[in-house]
Amino acid sequence: MAPLVLICTATEGFRHDSIETAEEVLAAMAGRTGLFQVRFARTEAEMIAALSPDGLREVSVVMFVHTTGEVATPRRAGLLQWVADGGAFIGVHSASDTWHESDQYLEMLGGEFATHPAETTVSVQIDDPAHLSTAGLTAPYTIFEEIYLFGRFSRDRVNMLMSLRAHPETGAPGFFPLAWHKRHGSGRVLYTALGHRNETWHTPWFQQHLAGAIEWALGRETRSRRRAVGR
Repeated sequence: MAPLVLICTATEGFRHDSIETAEEVLAAMAGRTGLFQVRFARTEAEMIAALSPDGLREVSVVMFVHTTGEVATPRRAGLLQWVADGGAFIGVHSASDTWHESDQYLEMLGGEFATHPAETTVSVQIDDPAHLSTAGLTAPYTIFEEIYLFGRFSRDRVNMLMSLRAHPETGAPGFFPLAWHKRHGSGRVLYTALGHRNETWHTPWFQQHLAGAIEWALGRETRSRRRAVGR
């Protein structure tokens, strides 16, 4: 049986219009590739049940996709320990706008959403073209998106995957992180800030990025020949 990826989309605060699209894309990706199966936790009650000790025993990867606020906080400590003990966690977009009250969660994730300018067109650079989540991606890649700016981020504590080299609002030169991976204890953590817009989820480029992220989180160090995304 294919490994199970738990996708949490519950919110307490802002709720993205692209959540339904994200769920559809990830479910289709699982069916198309056969590399994993998905289970969704769409409400706080479902998230609390799914992140229980019994629930996590069935799961290979936990994904927070557009979660916001202090949702399902009774399960926070257990999830962090599960990752530290060797689990895998992927955060997408507003996963960094979740559990602001927890220093431990934000340390695990690697950064905290601070603000964002208006949606704009940016040029995405690939910092690690050898990683499964970025291998084979066109770069620089032009995309119209909502771009997060982060607090509690240190480039020295993560392994960079994607970034901008110009401020998304002013165009001033600089380094602005978009995606990275890191360790948390014995576990694997990957975060990508993209995915705000429905159109982003429909692009083969972003789908390939996420498919590679999931394969990496599952411990596959090379790309599966069965993987087919963006079709």
